[in-house]
Amino acid sequence: MTDLAALSQRYGHLSMAVLHRGGLHHALLSALPQSAIRLGMKCVGARTHEAGAVLRFANGHTVEADLVLACDGVHSAIRKAVFPKARERFARYTCWRAISPGIPAGFDPTRLSESWGAAGKRIGLAAIPGERIYWFACCGARRIKDPDLAKIGLTELHAMFAEFHDPVPEVLASTSSDAVIWTDIEDLDPMPSFTHGRIVLLGDAAHAVTPDLGQGAGLSIEDAAVLASLLGRLPIDETLHEYDARRVGHAHRLASGSRLYAKVAQWQNPLVVPLRNRVVKSIPERFMDRQLDAVLDIDFEPVQAAA
Repeated sequence: MTDLAALSQRYGHLSMAVLHRGGLHHALLSALPQSAIRLGMKCVGARTHEAGAVLRFANGHTVEADLVLACDGVHSAIRKAVFPKARERFARYTCWRAISPGIPAGFDPTRLSESWGAAGKRIGLAAIPGERIYWFACCGARRIKDPDLAKIGLTELHAMFAEFHDPVPEVLASTSSDAVIWTDIEDLDPMPSFTHGRIVLLGDAAHAVTPDLGQGAGLSIEDAAVLASLLGRLPIDETLHEYDARRVGHAHRLASGSRLYAKVAQWQNPLVVPLRNRVVKSIPERFMDRQLDAVLDIDFEPVQAAA
């Protein structure tokens, strides 16, 4: 269990913000003029030229730009066009997630919890604004889009996670069946660069990670903050070189750490899991907190050139 308030005090900034994705989208969109957003424009291809890039869309339109910021997710069409050798990887586990109304009695909203069970099962709980609980439940999966897992609904999840402690049963019971989202977990094999000509990849398009360290949205926001700062003081080509220097290694380290966490957490061998649980319980909390330094000990101002 992670004490978010204590971590925020330690690092001198908000250590973690658990937000509804829709709320984050609304906050970001509200800062933009409506004219800046065009809907119904599915990008299906891209190419670069000496002075910029050209994007091709499913509706037949093309758009030419001096600089393209590609933020189109783990299955990025732009990345596939300019980095055809890049590959997504199935992490061999799957996840259900939802929002449950109300905060259970005795639940500390300043703490984020994740509990490990047998056979590679995990469940996590976090309070979000509006007196609600965000929860996720994971289990191992042999293949992506497994038809047997696709049939699992809230009733089956109750049975699968019946051995978990309070308030897990209460949270699941208060969740609406149509609120549950099922997602196979994928990440991206490390890429040597996040830029190609005047195209720059950000977020999951550049470095999709498993959600085990909770760094998907965080890394994306860091990308945007660093890139904006660099563009404010450097020419475009120098900016893209510096962006790679600052972001590639950092993203690779977090992706590697997240993969390792997932591999250990998803162990299913009944002979190994009890030993793993005893070892994890014996790790001092101060040691676990120090492992968060690479994630939370970040200063964006002023952005300095990489050595």
